[in-house]
Amino acid sequence: MKFSHLCAISFGALMLFGCTNSKYSSPVLIERGVGQNEYEREYFISKESMGIDKHLQNTFKQGYIEEGMTTDMVNLLWGPPDHETADGMVWEYYTAEGKLITRLFWKYPEQARLKGYEGEKVLDKIEGDRYGGSPAPSSARSSTYDH
Repeated sequence: MKFSHLCAISFGALMLFGCTNSKYSSPVLIERGVGQNEYEREYFISKESMGIDKHLQNTFKQGYIEEGMTTDMVNLLWGPPDHETADGMVWEYYTAEGKLITRLFWKYPEQARLKGYEGEKVLDKIEGDRYGGSPAPSSARSSTYDH
């Protein structure tokens, strides 16, 4: 076998192995989003949270989702959904084996949080693991998390 063929096969196997161990196959959803890094959550809150309830901001900073959060907040924490309905009103996250972790239902709020955010959806209902595979908040972290 020629050396170039061996290199190509090795590279292909390495790429295949790398894809199967992607962060997108993690059953812990916070590992899928850039919001797993606390500084990303802090930055988002400092730049994008105008008009968002302080309780939701605190829950977001802790790395958890809750009803009332925006699609941007959830996407930052958990990454894009594994499956989304055509109208974008239901997001689903699955394990690599195809088992449902969490299903999120979205709605349009009665009133936009700010001018220019009229089309923004907010989380209406969480079905399945509301912590996305993460442990439930500890008492030290749950002081602002009432669920």
